[in-house]
Amino acid sequence: KSNELEQAVHVFLVYGTPLSPSNVALYRQVCKELLGKGRSSATQEGQWLPAVQECREVLYKLWVALKSAPTPDHNDIKDVDRLLHVAHYECLHAVCKSKGGVYSEIQQRLATALVRYCDVLPADRVFYEAGQACKAAGKLNQAFVFTNRFLDICDAMEEGEGTSMIENTDFESTDVPFDFNIQDKTFLGEPERDEVRDWVLTLSMDNKVEPVLHARACYKCSSQIYEGTLLCPSCGVKFKPCVVTGMPVARGRGELAPDEVFLNFHNGTFNFKDYVEFTLKA
Repeated sequence: KSNELEQAVHVFLVYGTPLSPSNVALYRQVCKELLGKGRSSATQEGQWLPAVQECREVLYKLWVALKSAPTPDHNDIKDVDRLLHVAHYECLHAVCKSKGGVYSEIQQRLATALVRYCDVLPADRVFYEAGQACKAAGKLNQAFVFTNRFLDICDAMEEGEGTSMIENTDFESTDVPFDFNIQDKTFLGEPERDEVRDWVLTLSMDNKVEPVLHARACYKCSSQIYEGTLLCPSCGVKFKPCVVTGMPVARGRGELAPDEVFLNFHNGTFNFKDYVEFTLKA
């Protein structure tokens, strides 16, 4: 089935995506299943990234076609837009992770933003990668929360009891879904999970570490809210996700238009270094 998804996406890329209600539903479903496909930590980038890159291109072309249709279906546009952001951020995260250095800060933000899509991407993986990125960035409080959620999901997967018993208090006032994409196999093997569990246990005994998500002030009502949420739970204001980091853009700052960034990815004029410098200075 895995190869069939990749082959289907490649066919869409080569032969196009003619619009019709049934076709659009098929494109969405195939792309969602490909993005949500599980893999292990040992899987090499070259084994999964090319298919995701093709998926991103297919979603981009579909997104453009839907927006320019004579009678746009706004529900289809909304669904495809979300999947396009998932594919876009997955590809950016892979690039930043491979480059390291100054890109590590962007990687941490992207990993944190990808948690928002744990209903599409394998939930155990995105929480693990977010925890590891926050750990590397010194955000130990948030690393603790993400990694603990990762372990809770792994335990639920192994016990086969579903995730309904997982405590969600830490994420109650966020837009992080509680409807997880759960795979048959965990991202990490048991030995690696045991190492992660030992780290969490050690961290829990550190009085300087508090298991809370990193907060920022809402620009409209000044309430302290989770740094990655696109919706303030206090005043209801919505934020755009940055197309470089996936994190909320608090207010107009001349941010890069999504159309521009997605377009530049496909026509070869995308200068990644300029976008990174723009984001880090903002």
